[in-house]
Amino acid sequence: MKTLFQDVRYGVRQLVRIPGFTLTAVLSLALGIGATTSVFSVVWGFLVDTYPYAHADRMVHLRTDTGKGNPNGMSLTAGQWQQIRTSPVVEDAFLADQWNLTVTGSDLPEDVSADFFSSNAFQYFGVPPAFGRGLLPSDAVDGQDPQPVVVLGYKFWQRHFGADRSVLGKTIQMVRKNYTIVGVAAKRFTWDDADVYLPKKITQDQVPAYYVGIRLKPGVSKAAAEAALDPLIHQFAQQTPKHFPTVPFHLKLRGFNDDFLERLGGVPYLLFGAVSMLLLIGCGNVSILLLARASTRGQEFAVRSAVGASRSRIIRQLLTEALLISLTGAAVGVAIAYKALDWIVANLPPNSIPHEATFQINVPVLLFSMGMAIATGVLFGLWPAIQVSRPDFSHIMQSTSRKVAGSVAGRRFHGALIASQLALTLLMLASAGAAIEGFLHMLHMNLGYDPHNVMSVGIPVHEGT
Repeated sequence: MKTLFQDVRYGVRQLVRIPGFTLTAVLSLALGIGATTSVFSVVWGFLVDTYPYAHADRMVHLRTDTGKGNPNGMSLTAGQWQQIRTSPVVEDAFLADQWNLTVTGSDLPEDVSADFFSSNAFQYFGVPPAFGRGLLPSDAVDGQDPQPVVVLGYKFWQRHFGADRSVLGKTIQMVRKNYTIVGVAAKRFTWDDADVYLPKKITQDQVPAYYVGIRLKPGVSKAAAEAALDPLIHQFAQQTPKHFPTVPFHLKLRGFNDDFLERLGGVPYLLFGAVSMLLLIGCGNVSILLLARASTRGQEFAVRSAVGASRSRIIRQLLTEALLISLTGAAVGVAIAYKALDWIVANLPPNSIPHEATFQINVPVLLFSMGMAIATGVLFGLWPAIQVSRPDFSHIMQSTSRKVAGSVAGRRFHGALIASQLALTLLMLASAGAAIEGFLHMLHMNLGYDPHNVMSVGIPVHEGT
C-alpha cells in the first residue's frame, strides 16, 4: 500500500506538471461519459419506461382513419363502452370524461381539471395510489348516482393541501357539492393532467359520448384487434352517426406512445448515436494522448531502470497515471451527466413527451460508459508501459532528441488509431448534419395556416349537477 500511495502521489505530480495534456484527456472522457449517459437516460425514459401503467404496451387509443391524414379520435356512448368490453380481443376498457370544476366553500375559488372515470379505471391502469385508495366499482353502480368521493391528483394534493397526508376522510367542496377524499393518486399517475378524479354516472343515454381506452388481451396484435373490432365500430357508427365521420373510415388502434414517436421520428436514436460516437472519440483521444505521452518518457524510464527500478514498477507507475486520468474523467463525467440531464429535461419542447415519463440517470449506461473510460486507460496505459519498460539503453542514452522513434508495429498502431478517430469524427459530423437538416425541415414545415399571433384559449365548462 505504501508503494501504491507513492505511485499515486508521483502520478498526480506528473499530471499537474502537464495541465494541457491532463485537461484534454480528462475532458475528452468526461464529455463523452456525460453526454452519452444523459441523452440515453432521456431516450430510455421516453421509449422504454414511459408510462407507470401495468401492461401499457397493450393499451391503445381508438381512432378513425379516413385515409386523409392523421387518424382522428373516437368517442363512444356508455352502452357502446360496455359492449366493447365483451369483445374476445379486449381484456378491459375504461371510460373517461373531462370537465372543469371550481373549488368552492373558501374565500378564493379555484378552477380545477376533473376527470370522471368509470369505476374500473384505477384497476385498468393498475397503478396503486400514493396512499388511500382509488375508485372502486361500488363508487359508481350503473344507472345510479355515483358516490360523492374523489381521488386527488398528486400535484393538486401538494399545491392545495400542502402535501398533508391527513386529508383522507376530509371533504372538498366543488361546485357547491361536498366530496369525501378517499385517496391521492401516485406521483406518476397524471392521466389528462387532471387535478381530481371522480366516479362517472353510467347511463344508456345515446347522446353523450366519451373517451374509451382499451387494453388488448396478451398475444393479440393491433392488426388482429383492428380486424376483430372494425365491424363492431361500424355498427356503433350506424347507431350514433353524429359521433363518427360522414365519409368512409376504418378503425385504427394507436399505442399510447405512437403519436409522440411519430412526432419526433428518429431524432432520439440519432442523438444517442451521435453522443455514443462522442464517447468513442473521447476514448480515442485519450488513447493517442497516452501513447504519445509514453513515447516522450523513454529517457526517464531508461534512467529509472539504470538505477534499479524493476520492469513491474515502471509498468505500475504508468498504469497508475492512466487510471488517475480515467477515474478523474469518469468522476467529472458523472457530474456532467446529472447537470446535462436536468438541462435537457428543462428545455424539452412542451407536449413533446408524455407527462407520465420520468427521467433519471440510467445506471447501466453510466457504469458502461465509466467502464469503457477506465478500460481505455488500462489498455492504452498498459500497452505503452510494456514497451517503455524494456528500453534500448544505448539508443536512448545516445539520442539527443527527447522522442524515440517507435517500431514499425507501433507506428502502424498509431496510424490505425488516428484513422479510426477520423472516421468516427466524419461519421459524427454527417449524423449531426442530418439532424440539423431534419430540425430545419420541421421548423419550415407548412402548417396550412399562419401560426404567428395566434393563441389557443380554453374556456372552463362545468358539468351539470
